[in-house]
Amino acid sequence: MKDAMDQKTTAPIEAKQPSLPAGKGEFLSAAPKKRLLELDLLKAVAIVAMILCHAVYMLGAHLPNHKTDVAYFIGDYVFGCYLAVAHAFMFAMGVGIVLSPKNKPLDLVKRGIFLYVMAFVLNFFRYGIYALIDGLIEGHFAEETIYALVVQDIFHFAGLAMIFTGAMKALKLKEWHICLIGVAFSVAGSFLAFLYQGHPVPNYLLGHLVVTTEEDSTFAFLNWYLFVGFGLFFGRLLQQTQDKDKLYRIVLLVSAPVMVLYLVLTGVFGTMFLTENGWYYATSLPESIGLLSIDMTLLSAFYYLTKKVPEDKFGVFVEMSKNLTPIYCAQWCLIGFVDSIFCYLLEIPFPYWAQYLFGVALIFICYWIAKLWRHLQKRFRDKKAQKTTPETLVE
Repeated sequence: MKDAMDQKTTAPIEAKQPSLPAGKGEFLSAAPKKRLLELDLLKAVAIVAMILCHAVYMLGAHLPNHKTDVAYFIGDYVFGCYLAVAHAFMFAMGVGIVLSPKNKPLDLVKRGIFLYVMAFVLNFFRYGIYALIDGLIEGHFAEETIYALVVQDIFHFAGLAMIFTGAMKALKLKEWHICLIGVAFSVAGSFLAFLYQGHPVPNYLLGHLVVTTEEDSTFAFLNWYLFVGFGLFFGRLLQQTQDKDKLYRIVLLVSAPVMVLYLVLTGVFGTMFLTENGWYYATSLPESIGLLSIDMTLLSAFYYLTKKVPEDKFGVFVEMSKNLTPIYCAQWCLIGFVDSIFCYLLEIPFPYWAQYLFGVALIFICYWIAKLWRHLQKRFRDKKAQKTTPETLVE
């Protein structure tokens, strides 16, 4: 993933799956909830790839001729585009919406508004605060200051996608209907991409919906909603299936050949060859199908892996999946600090080995930051609950 839940992450809702009584195949709404381990593993892989991508994508950009370096290409495209990253997060968000108990239209709209607002908060702590400080010190603000404060992030898209999905659910549309709308959006987004390139302000505002310029638009809604729509469809399919083994076997038999063909053709024709200008954020319908084939192949493989390996072996990956949002925010804030202070202010270049080492360290650091954040949240909720005594409730 290339830019902000390029990547993270959006922040997919934690997907949960009801456990089944012995001998039963369908999901029962009253049954206890159980996590989808295969989805957790997919998100965990995407988190690792995302952090490595962001570390190299941001720090590597300060090196001369970086776009021709193999090490930069691996971080930018292999980890950032093809290995399940932003598209996997958005697919997972769609699945999670279906399987979450809090998926009423109003729930989704509220969550969407929260994510959209949080996107600007993250922008401030990621790069905006350093741009503002630099402007105060220098006596004038560079044009990049506004960009740092309002640049589109996957949180923006996730928020809009949540709001739109809530509206579609309010209209009583089924998941396969919403998925088809996502297909139509993808076609329209490809047709409209780069058609309008006017003043930066309308470029930016319109860029939330359709790609305008590479500087003013990322995660355009029309181009990216298909991943969420397909996640909704697949989540409902999981709920209704009576034989998950058979479902994942079919998915693997279909997605794996498509993935292989897609990657081979990518090697022949170049990265993002099915999308105009090779721009990841302007992904076309055929390119989206190729990216989804990677997600579905990994998801199916992880499903069969979880049948062979004891569940307790996946504890760390489950924690990473559950803590996607704080991990995403933490890694961007830390990358923004290192990039702004060391690369921009002190003009210290990082060789690629240091960038990748920094990325690996970030994986562990952000994991523990997220765990600490969840612990503090729990302590806060517990203290709040202790203050609400039965006497208070009676009064």
